[in-house]
Amino acid sequence: MTSTFDSELKQELQDPEFAKMFGAAQAKSSFAITLAEARRQLNLTQQQLAARLGVSQSYVAKLEGGEANPTLERIGSLLAILGLSLTTDTTTLSPHPDTLPQETVSSKTALKV
Repeated sequence: MTSTFDSELKQELQDPEFAKMFGAAQAKSSFAITLAEARRQLNLTQQQLAARLGVSQSYVAKLEGGEANPTLERIGSLLAILGLSLTTDTTTLSPHPDTLPQETVSSKTALKV
């Protein structure tokens, strides 16, 4: 079943409009996971993180849920308040993050506090 899904997704990714939407969703999801993991590593609640960032708890929830669409400037500011910075890597668009080359996974992990 997974291989059918993967092959269908690979075919869908050939469509530039679908690829744009998929890539945007994947980027938002990646940032959401990074922020949530950073918050947990700092032993902060969403409310405590919101207070540090100067935003509402509901905005933190939207960021961690991948529902917000912050600008790169906003992402940089939020991470800087936590003592973090954004690093980027590029890799082939893939349906599964665990299929990333190991060096890409390692450099992304370094961002997470």
